Amino acid sequence: MTNEGRHLEMTPPIHVHEYLLRSGAALNAASVRRVFAGALIRVNGGYGCVHPWPEFGDAPLEEQLGLLSEGITTPVTAMALRCAEIDGAARRAGVSLFEGLEIPRSHYSWSFAADTEAQIQRVLAEGWPAIKAKGFADDAETARFLEACAQRFEPQGVRLRVDFNGVLDREAFEKFIESLPPCAREALDFVEDPFPYDAAAWEAVQQRWGVKLALDKGWKNGTQGFDAVVVKPARRDWRTVAQTHPHHALVLTSAMDHALGQMFAAYEAAVALSEGQLLDFCGLCTEHLFEKDAFFERITSHGGHLSADRSGGGLGFGEVLEALPWRPL
Repeated sequence: MTNEGRHLEMTPPIHVHEYLLRSGAALNAASVRRVFAGALIRVNGGYGCVHPWPEFGDAPLEEQLGLLSEGITTPVTAMALRCAEIDGAARRAGVSLFEGLEIPRSHYSWSFAADTEAQIQRVLAEGWPAIKAKGFADDAETARFLEACAQRFEPQGVRLRVDFNGVLDREAFEKFIESLPPCAREALDFVEDPFPYDAAAWEAVQQRWGVKLALDKGWKNGTQGFDAVVVKPARRDWRTVAQTHPHHALVLTSAMDHALGQMFAAYEAAVALSEGQLLDFCGLCTEHLFEKDAFFERITSHGGHLSADRSGGGLGFGEVLEALPWRPL
């Protein structure tokens, strides 16, 4: 296990409900999976989401839950417990966590499993400000995709974002940037984790090509060479990231997890906005990447504006959560 574990103090009993999410295509450049295992937890009337990504160094779900049963937390389960605590307090008070808050606007998360033309029409019709797509190890394929998007989106000024998850090296990335036609390069908003972070290399690439970069992995040691920092509230507290990078905009995103986890990310993003945190367009609208279920059916996003479910208070989904089969951890 690559994550550091921490021992819990005395806590109320924890109940769990394990789930599987299914996507129509791989969700990032570092994974080919289309089935994703996770678990909801219930603690003192509040709910949280444990959704590990072993591709990025997380312990598998079984190990996450085993450690939690022994009172040992990982970064993923620690944030799930924090979510459950906040959620439970709101449910007991009978209020939605979104009361009085505005969820920041998001980019459109592109699905390579869905029809291309239908997605283009949706982005244009609803006025999304930007799209974000996974980058392929075959950078030429990514370049062709971005060129096609730039040609269609140029009249409305829709920005293009791409996340390579560090699968390229510097040479391949520079070749990719050089291959982009002017329309695509001008529409490019940022490239996330183009290759493994190295301050000098990222700075040099920025200066040579005039491209904006966003840092996700390696944020703890990031010093220069990037314009924004990507944060998944399900994995770490955005406040810690903001303190580390006080002069950079944050891009708060879901962890491409369960609808409950998605809404926790939206809540944290709304809090960040209310506290005056510098935010770029977020990545909170990911419900359409998965097969519909009783949870995702309650979430809608139009033009980058995510709507919150308020049933039962807290993060919502009240009667759906109550109807699930739960087992003691």
